[in-house]
Amino acid sequence: WSGNRQQIGGGRDYSNDLQIDGSPIGIGYKTSYMPSPDSVQEVAVQQNAVDAEFGHSSGSAITLTMKSGTNDWHGNTFYQGQFPWANALENRVFRTINLGRIHMWGGTLGNPIKKNKLFNFFSYEQWRKTDPNDFINTVPSALEREGNFSQSLNATGGLRTIYDPFTTETSADGRTITRTPFPGNIIPRSQQDPIAMQYMAGLWNANRPGQGPYNINNYYVPLPIRYDYHNISNRVDYNFSDKLRFYGRYSKLWTPVTTSNPTGSEFFVNDRGSQRDATSISGDAVWTVTPTTIVNINATYHSFIDASRYASTCEGCWAKFWPNSNFYNTVFGNKVVPELLPRMSIMGTGTGEYWASMGPRGGTWDQRPNADSISVKVAKQQGKHYLKMGADTRGSRTTSLIVSNNPGFGFQADATSATYINPDLRASGDGYATFLLGAIQPAGGGADSWDSGATSMTATILPQGQNRFYGAFINDDWKVSRNLTINLGLRYEFE
Repeated sequence: WSGNRQQIGGGRDYSNDLQIDGSPIGIGYKTSYMPSPDSVQEVAVQQNAVDAEFGHSSGSAITLTMKSGTNDWHGNTFYQGQFPWANALENRVFRTINLGRIHMWGGTLGNPIKKNKLFNFFSYEQWRKTDPNDFINTVPSALEREGNFSQSLNATGGLRTIYDPFTTETSADGRTITRTPFPGNIIPRSQQDPIAMQYMAGLWNANRPGQGPYNINNYYVPLPIRYDYHNISNRVDYNFSDKLRFYGRYSKLWTPVTTSNPTGSEFFVNDRGSQRDATSISGDAVWTVTPTTIVNINATYHSFIDASRYASTCEGCWAKFWPNSNFYNTVFGNKVVPELLPRMSIMGTGTGEYWASMGPRGGTWDQRPNADSISVKVAKQQGKHYLKMGADTRGSRTTSLIVSNNPGFGFQADATSATYINPDLRASGDGYATFLLGAIQPAGGGADSWDSGATSMTATILPQGQNRFYGAFINDDWKVSRNLTINLGLRYEFE
């Protein structure tokens, strides 16, 4: 996303045409390959582009020119490191060492292969970066894990009464709701859901005092996220003659994003891993027909992968928990959505307040677009007129999967409160009690809201979009006088 977020000349972000050596790198809102800074020779920004040569955008045109080899050997190397022991103390509340670590290194090398004819330029860059992050949950006490809420307090300091939702009775006029509280405020073992008991047994234990009567945020561990970024590019230039030159370039970057399981529980599934890759292949020919006429032909192919990556899948997990049902086949039957541990989201006293999530929080995404382009341009200097004409075509194919909420179930306190009509959750009800009873309900907002904690079983298709763009232009820069140049142009586009 970030590669196309510049706002230039009052234009909107995501509206610029981005090119490397004349080859486009944008696919939709996103960009594919971005070069290492040390491999860039020049950056040209065409603000509010009015030249008919530039199209396929509603804003500016940004062109990066890569370095090329010469008759001389030249290059550079670099390293940058960030180490916790060398940093000042940043967290003065808990007085903990910052987990942020950065190791960046790389270099470039330009050299001749055949003097005056064939040249090569190579660049490489790598980052090993650790971003400090944390994992905070509200987990139940040892008694509450067993269904014993006899020592659990509510927001006013009284007993947090747990009601049996399966005893709910509604008056004929719908105004009076009655439920029976559990004797002793203890949920009998016989009424506890066997799947919920398995999850409760694997739920991580509190490791610090919580806040208030609900012991909010009583579990905390650091959760560093690790990025292993690689960027490699190689460009070959060939001077066939004084009038004909070629270049070819292959560039690739890949970034696996990983993290760990700080809880040690099999019911913790980290949602912060991903894969970010990009590839760019381009070729270019420049033919100087006469001293005043130049023909340029450019072709490129580029693609990227932007996908979530969970540390492990759980093939057959849903069948293990529900051996006598196949309701989940609508989600996993076509293998588009990876089968992960069933998500169980425990909500707090508010509809959007997370206490804990067992299984994968967040969503799943997998985007794999690719694109190609071919352009032909002719430029000619004719007296006071600099004439340009050309045509280009761009095609893209997009495979895009986005699931806002991983399949699973949400549990809120209102199911075990005194009533389901405007319940006072400060006095009764508990999300973990609802979970132990297996009282599934829509929870935590809409299923289309990212990581909402909702009960969600989204049936998903994998959209595959294709498009082809054509453009042609003619342009004249007419130098009327030393102080006046008139730009005349016509451009036609079809998509």
